[in-house]
Amino acid sequence: MALAALALASLTACGGGSGGPSGGFLSSATSLFSSSSKVGIAPIVGTPPQVAQDLTDALVTAGKDRNVTLIPGTGKAPYTLRGYLVASSEKSGSKISYIWDVTDAQGTRVTRVSGDEVIATRSGADPWSGVDSAAIRSIAGKTTSQLAASLPKGRGGGSSAPVAVSEGSPAATASAAPTSAPSVKYAGVVVAPVAGAPGDGQRSLTTALKKRLYAGGVKLANGPAVNVYTVKGSVVLGDASGGKQSIRIDWLVLDPTGKKLGTVSQQNTIPKGALNGPWGAIADAAAGAAASGIIKLLPKSS
Repeated sequence: MALAALALASLTACGGGSGGPSGGFLSSATSLFSSSSKVGIAPIVGTPPQVAQDLTDALVTAGKDRNVTLIPGTGKAPYTLRGYLVASSEKSGSKISYIWDVTDAQGTRVTRVSGDEVIATRSGADPWSGVDSAAIRSIAGKTTSQLAASLPKGRGGGSSAPVAVSEGSPAATASAAPTSAPSVKYAGVVVAPVAGAPGDGQRSLTTALKKRLYAGGVKLANGPAVNVYTVKGSVVLGDASGGKQSIRIDWLVLDPTGKKLGTVSQQNTIPKGALNGPWGAIADAAAGAAASGIIKLLPKSS
């Protein structure tokens, strides 16, 4: 856990990318909170009262560790975090699914994060019965890590979120809009397994991006079909020097004919070998920071 935290802290914004700038995995976190904006926590929906109280307290604590200022109650902050949790019984135990929306003072959704927590419980037991303090801390940690990575730009500070660089676009800047994808009815988007990632990155990065695209309104497809777009992720690690090494993630977006629509690139420096095991929240952070740029390259669902 200490190593994961160190790696996460090291994935700060940095320039790079082919044909234009690219953003850091966690760079968008500074945009909303650079002006010390606060986020109030609304009453959590779907949980037993004690779980809701314990989770609210855990969110406040986890937020402090990630520079996210969360406070219980609404009306005390310019933004509000609204949580919706569902517990279901699985063969391996209980699964707690959660969705968190951040809304502004007008009630407009600013961002959404989501995920699942699987907990071992005895067969037939109330799925909430296994939700102990460790599970609550895990949910709070994952939630605040995703929040720190996905809150959008333009909320009180600068942003160096990833830029979607269109094919053939020379020296694109952060304000340059990508070439619009054709507005056609499409069957969905396939996210191919990420190539070249160490540790469990192939699985965790691919899964995290699917969740972020889905949360952003993108229709996902299971396999080849007519009018299916494809996102291909690749990871390249640089040579280690002084105990550190560079990491670059490129997300290539292809239309149904295989034509390259653009690439969203991310590049950072991490401790040597920090990602040789589970990526955990780092995968969520990387996918969350890249998703908005990828969505800009895709046609609107119809």
